[in-house]
Amino acid sequence: MPVIPYDTFEAANLFLATGRTPEEVLPLIGLSPAQWERLRETYRWFPYTYGESQRRSYFGGLGDAEILRLVLAPRWNLKPGDEPDLRSTWHVREAVRRNPRIGPFAGCDWPITCIAPHPEATLCCYTHDGRTVYFDGKPLTDRSGEVLEVDAGSFEPVGGRWLRDRRRIYGQGEFGSRPTFYWYVVEGADHATFKALNLRYAHDRERAYYITAKAIRTKSPEAFEIVPEIRLNYRDGTRDELHDISHIARDREAVYFYGTRLKGARPENFRDLGHGYATDGTTVWFLDEKKVIEGADAATFTVPGPGEPHVPGRVRGHAATDRYRVYVGAELCDPQEWIEDWRPFFEARPDLGGWWWHQLAGEAAGNKGPSP
Repeated sequence: MPVIPYDTFEAANLFLATGRTPEEVLPLIGLSPAQWERLRETYRWFPYTYGESQRRSYFGGLGDAEILRLVLAPRWNLKPGDEPDLRSTWHVREAVRRNPRIGPFAGCDWPITCIAPHPEATLCCYTHDGRTVYFDGKPLTDRSGEVLEVDAGSFEPVGGRWLRDRRRIYGQGEFGSRPTFYWYVVEGADHATFKALNLRYAHDRERAYYITAKAIRTKSPEAFEIVPEIRLNYRDGTRDELHDISHIARDREAVYFYGTRLKGARPENFRDLGHGYATDGTTVWFLDEKKVIEGADAATFTVPGPGEPHVPGRVRGHAATDRYRVYVGAELCDPQEWIEDWRPFFEARPDLGGWWWHQLAGEAAGNKGPSP
């Protein structure tokens, strides 16, 4: 298998992603199209932990340290104390994106500017050649596949999936189970005051926006903000507030989920509880189905978190409880059938005395009678 310096690979990959053809690029690095495809599938994962088996296969079973010695040009020698693994090539990729005219490409006059990496799509970035903006090697297109006309020289990210040039604001949407990316003009957006809030929401002085090209008619755009989604990690014991990817937002009047108003939700106290449950202190929702959990006691509604015994939902999802009942998703369950599922949780939470479990567990113990 051919071996080339890693920085040369990154430069070649960047030029190919910005309108240059294989017939122009590959002869400069001495590879056939078939050799390039095999090499590309191996080299492009170097700064990441993915693709270890593929790397070892391509390089005849060598480990990362040995591969690094083969592909790292002398000018990229590791600094004292750096770990000799391929993740240390991250800075090489970033440097080549700033200046790809290195090695066999040093004399190329092909115009190229790396604008920014995509915030979610690993390995993909926006580039332009002075005329056309490219993403992952193709010009930006709208949902129907038509090339979108943008001003390449002024094109830049605003934040998240929101971008702009000197004239307009753009959003990046996607569709399909294997996402197909597209771009659209955010109609009516105020260029001077437009602000990205996260990957999915933005606002300006007049209105708010959701990434599906939906304008949100808010009465208080200046107060529009993200409500973090909560990720409960039982393995490492963390409770993460996910701001950048949250689908929940609010203004002074309403709460929004996937850009749609959540009917009846009070914004001032609304918070996510994890595993799809949320509350405003009065009502509880199972957001995945946009359903109110009828009869749930918001004051005591509890989703077991890190450091507490997790209660899976048996067939699907995660179970939750309040002082009186058991729930899986938006459905009320028969507490009698869940006594043993919840035993570890309530035994670990002696502060919750007098809840449904204590009554039913006590009754069950009494029905068994004294031991013989």
